[in-house]
Amino acid sequence: MEQSPNSELLVPNCFVVCGPTGSGKSEVSDVLAERLTEWRGRQVPTVVVDSMQVYRELPIITNQGRSRQAGLVGVVSVSEEWSVAAHREGVGELVASGDVFVLDAGTGMYLNAILLDFPLAPRVTPELRRRAGEASVNAQNPRRAARERELEIAGADKRGSVWEGNLRYETTIVYLRPPRNVLDAAISGRSRRIAQSGIGEAETLRAMLSRGEKINPSVMDSVGVRELLQHLSGEMTLDQAEDQIATRTRRLARRQIRWFDKLIRTLEGRAPITILEDPKQAHLHSMHDIIGA
Repeated sequence: MEQSPNSELLVPNCFVVCGPTGSGKSEVSDVLAERLTEWRGRQVPTVVVDSMQVYRELPIITNQGRSRQAGLVGVVSVSEEWSVAAHREGVGELVASGDVFVLDAGTGMYLNAILLDFPLAPRVTPELRRRAGEASVNAQNPRRAARERELEIAGADKRGSVWEGNLRYETTIVYLRPPRNVLDAAISGRSRRIAQSGIGEAETLRAMLSRGEKINPSVMDSVGVRELLQHLSGEMTLDQAEDQIATRTRRLARRQIRWFDKLIRTLEGRAPITILEDPKQAHLHSMHDIIGA
């Protein structure tokens, strides 16, 4: 492969399959990793870049099923915290001994942190976060203002943009961007599976709460968890839970598309990029074109 002027920073070689939830990333990532394994003559690992698939108690709700083993899936309990920094570090540990790997990426911020060399903001205590939130409640964008206030109170240096920085790896990107109707149909099917098969996981969380165990707030508010817990408490029917899961997932998918569109624009000219509207194109499309072999 052609090396860039900063080649000392761009090894191992990173192949990214990114796109919104429901776009077929897992299948395409697994196919690509297998083709790379055949090409390299040794095992090429897949690492999942998803803020929710790290939780071991939620394999169904977070769609962890796949045909090929992947890293950073089910690695922590819902009672533990996870972060962008933890994911960046985890990827570094998993790929340290290999020179080629595949990222199956659905969480945009995590992917930016893995690909781009920018400093990460320090972690803050729950008390500091609470104070920052109270001080920012009337801001135009309370969430962003609260985060800026957190850093200010913590005395952290001003953080640069998450869209800046050199590539940390030599990167090739496959961006799955199905048409809206195709994506919405896939999301409907996935939401139905979560509603029908994820009840047991929601019951596990409810049992943990009843024992006084604390669950990460991001888990409690995540798509599927919130709705199924509300169903178990009698606040909504299972059909209503399914509808709400689909609605929130579609909103999530739109946000993911906006993020990945911007990432593609940011990396244009810096990394080879293939955009596929139909995941099946990954099978028909020559993998040699993507791999560059």
